[in-house]
Amino acid sequence: MKIFRIAKILMALTFLLSSQVLAKDINFEATVNSNKVGLGQSLELDLTFDGSQNMPVPELSVIEGFQVRYLGPSTRMSIINGQATSSVTYVYTLLPVKVGVFKIGPFRFEHNGNTYNSNTINIEVLEEAAQAQNSSSQEGLPQAKDLKERIFLKLQLEKDKVYLNEVIPITIKLFVNKLGVRDIQFPRFNHDGFSVGEFGMPRQYQEVIGGINYEVIEFQSTIFGLKPGEFRLGPAAIQCNLITRKQANRQRPAPFDDFFNSDVFDNFFGGYQAYPLNLKSADIPVMVLLLPLENKPEGFSGALGVFDFQASVSPLEVKVGDPLTLKAVVTGQGNFNTVNLPGSSLGDDFKVYEPQVKQDKDAKTFDQVLIPLNASVKEIPAMNFNFFNPQTGVYAAITRGPFPVKVIKPDKAEELKITESKQPAPALTKEEKLGRDIIYIKDNPGQLRKKGEYLYKHKIFLWLQVIPLLFYLLMVILHARRRKLAADVKYARQLLAPRRAKAGILRARELLKKGSAGEFYDVLFGVLQEYLGNKFHLPSKGITISIIDEQLKHKSIPEEILVNLRNIFSECDMVRYAASQLTKENMQNSLERLEEIIDYLQRNRV
Repeated sequence: MKIFRIAKILMALTFLLSSQVLAKDINFEATVNSNKVGLGQSLELDLTFDGSQNMPVPELSVIEGFQVRYLGPSTRMSIINGQATSSVTYVYTLLPVKVGVFKIGPFRFEHNGNTYNSNTINIEVLEEAAQAQNSSSQEGLPQAKDLKERIFLKLQLEKDKVYLNEVIPITIKLFVNKLGVRDIQFPRFNHDGFSVGEFGMPRQYQEVIGGINYEVIEFQSTIFGLKPGEFRLGPAAIQCNLITRKQANRQRPAPFDDFFNSDVFDNFFGGYQAYPLNLKSADIPVMVLLLPLENKPEGFSGALGVFDFQASVSPLEVKVGDPLTLKAVVTGQGNFNTVNLPGSSLGDDFKVYEPQVKQDKDAKTFDQVLIPLNASVKEIPAMNFNFFNPQTGVYAAITRGPFPVKVIKPDKAEELKITESKQPAPALTKEEKLGRDIIYIKDNPGQLRKKGEYLYKHKIFLWLQVIPLLFYLLMVILHARRRKLAADVKYARQLLAPRRAKAGILRARELLKKGSAGEFYDVLFGVLQEYLGNKFHLPSKGITISIIDEQLKHKSIPEEILVNLRNIFSECDMVRYAASQLTKENMQNSLERLEEIIDYLQRNRV
């Protein structure tokens, strides 16, 4: 017994010493796939830990001259002469933002009380872009030496002092110089204190600034102030994807690589990638002024803009009590929300109804029904329209009318007369016939049938008429569902996710019964990748735990679920090297945890 205890102590000491040695033997190295890159291109930065796969993801600080985006991990294991070695590589994309020579690193990383330092790398950023458009119109023009000069956003207003409710155009311009950009979203901007109209379809053209030719995408809308005061409009923001070309690896391990790493194969097999950009403009100060009180007309109701006003009446001849229509049309440029029906003194000679209002982009129409109450009406009084002109800063008034009409007295109405007959009703003198006028009582009536019973009143017949209607409604629902599935790929994938996962789990159960660990975990990993890809609308191939962590970090998911998810990824990754060590109990455990994860994500609509 003592011998066994001593052996256990020696094994524990050996493990602790070996772990310290292994910690010291871990090598931390930084590499890039090219030391030269142009604006509009991207680099791949690899941070590799040789000797361990259990190192967490390093959090990189700001790297001068570059924007950094983490892509994911890559693990590797090899067995040489019976000795197994492992490594993990964390891959980042570097997007250069200005021209120059930059030194990145050394990167310092601490884990479990040990400090790891990487090497340094020198990178030269050139002016030449991957997708340079060397058109004849751009030859000889100066080149932008900063990514912020290649792609940027501008917010523009027609003026920075406006009146309350004054409509002014707002323009947001996206400038792009020799870069590939896609997935451009409509702009957003801070507009506290303002009401904003909808953006129309953007306009595209070219513009030269400082000798540099830019492709411009222009978004236009309108705003007006809701309250007086000093405000800051913006900044405007646009999300888009910058299409960057990956730098080819200059280190060719074999002669055939010169062929297979050519630009032709890069273009076919992922030579370009999308890098998300969040562009922001500067904000703009705006002063919203109250309308002046000087010379303000009594009938002013708040109309603000540059308007014209026309009015008409029809018909021109009616009888007392017959309706006529007063039509007023306000046209021009301004805030039509502030335009009301022009005023008129109709008095007690008319019965007046609420006007019907129709508003277009450049006009607002009022149709009001009037009923003259007496024949003394000779005209419709004049209508006055007052508005404030923000261009001149003064009030204006337009008067139309009066409108002459002819009202005729109605014809004398005929009175309704009811005449009552004084003669008594004649007596019945017709002789009755026995068996016809006086019905016999039958001792044996025979087969009876309900009088007035028709087929269309039968309940079964009525229910049969409902069936075609239900069938039609079912076909409409199925057609709408089919159209939605065809148009909304994300919805279709989410709907398909649990069904495909269920089929994969059934296949995994069959492999579990056979005890085939390798095939079992291949199927399990495929089910996990396909389900998560369909659930979160991601490419199923290449899904890693880091990508899923990024999707789930803002969602309230129990830590137990997240731990199980990471463990399944880890088990599926390690089964290739240690499949023989896994028992049916391990496999059953993994399958149950996968079902628990899928059940939670489905029930909670994550």
